[in-house]
Amino acid sequence: MRTRSIAVSLILLLGGCESNRCEPNASNQEFSLATFCCDATPPIGHPCCGGWIKPTEVVDDPLFAKGIVLSDGRTRYVICALDWCRLHGACHDMFCEKIAQATNVPVSQVTVHCVHQHNAPLSDINAQLLLDKYHGPANLNLKFFDEVADRVAASVRHVCALMHPVTHIGFGKAKVEQFASNRRVKLPDGRILVRYSAMKAAAAREAPEGVIDPWLRSITFYDRDAPLVRLHYYASHPMSYYGDGRVTSDTAGLARARLEREENIPQIYFNGCAGDITAGKYNTGTPADRVALTDRLYAGMKGAIACTRRVPLTEMRWTTAGVVFTPRTEPEFEAAKLQKTLEDSKALALPRIKAALFLAWYDRLKTRPSIEVSALRMGPVTLMHLPGEAFIEYQLYAQKIQPTQFVAVASYGEGGPGYICVDSALAEGGYEPSMSLTGVGSEKILKDSIARLAGSEN
Repeated sequence: MRTRSIAVSLILLLGGCESNRCEPNASNQEFSLATFCCDATPPIGHPCCGGWIKPTEVVDDPLFAKGIVLSDGRTRYVICALDWCRLHGACHDMFCEKIAQATNVPVSQVTVHCVHQHNAPLSDINAQLLLDKYHGPANLNLKFFDEVADRVAASVRHVCALMHPVTHIGFGKAKVEQFASNRRVKLPDGRILVRYSAMKAAAAREAPEGVIDPWLRSITFYDRDAPLVRLHYYASHPMSYYGDGRVTSDTAGLARARLEREENIPQIYFNGCAGDITAGKYNTGTPADRVALTDRLYAGMKGAIACTRRVPLTEMRWTTAGVVFTPRTEPEFEAAKLQKTLEDSKALALPRIKAALFLAWYDRLKTRPSIEVSALRMGPVTLMHLPGEAFIEYQLYAQKIQPTQFVAVASYGEGGPGYICVDSALAEGGYEPSMSLTGVGSEKILKDSIARLAGSEN
């Protein structure tokens, strides 16, 4: 675990940088912050959700990479939210590495998280190379991916020059009504009913919400009384409906854009530990439901802003820890079986894509078994950065062990492990365990890392 501690004020970087890399600022101010935003919309024909659903046919609204760059005058940290489904393995590595090179910092000081819309790319370079080798279906347009990664790095580099004072940090939360519900509905006989993002079945809609985190949390950076940028955190799959080839930032992006137009300051949205959380109880997948869910998310953002508490920013600390998960051992996860499916030209497209994604992750673990997680502490506020589609229990645990902190969690970082279930879910079955590469024992491993980031003991 590595920690950097600083105690001063923040400054907002607003301008451009002519050099290839951003050098630490040479002013008398020790902290600085930049916001960046660039387009990440896939071209027509690009696979959506990794090839699981209809490829891009129409762009209803653009997808973006948005984030902040923080500096203490000696080094920088970058936190990025990307309107894609997931970034796996080499794709996540390349995004982070290019941003790190642009800001002239170690890659451990960069974290990138997907918002997890489904009418959007799910990307893995090495999985696509495997699919190409065995004449399989498409997962990712490699040229497009390179262009987006370069565009994000250039955008980060561009905002690393001019500085603007930041004197305070604000934090507030509000409940989002009738949005989130737990996907895993336990039936009387012990079986799991899967409550997807859109459900028409009465049993799924009438079942209780289950375990969720109903609170949307917002972080605001200020110059005295003037808000400069807001970060919003909420845990739910953001989809209202998808699979129709119409690219959209969906409920999260639409609510974010509405607030940005209203306030005329950057709004950045991070998805929390939403692996087992969807809108299925409150969503039948209609355009009207999309409008209603967007309104509810927007109302949560407004509510969090309305009750924001503003305090002087006097401290910042960035901490990292490595996580090595327990692998799956069940027969269906054996590499030889997956390889056979990948090579079978008569197999359906989806099993071959799944096999390629799993095998690409296994290959990565041979040389890089550890996944890095991180946390940024700024006085009473802690931002925590986790991988995969982590279950809501990890977010609730991070908050529980830091009762005096305002804890906002972003999941959907490194997406290679897929779902990060709690151990009990692996025994119960259901959808998530079938798409998870973390086995029994991983719950304690991740919770131990969360505790280390929080400076606590598990």
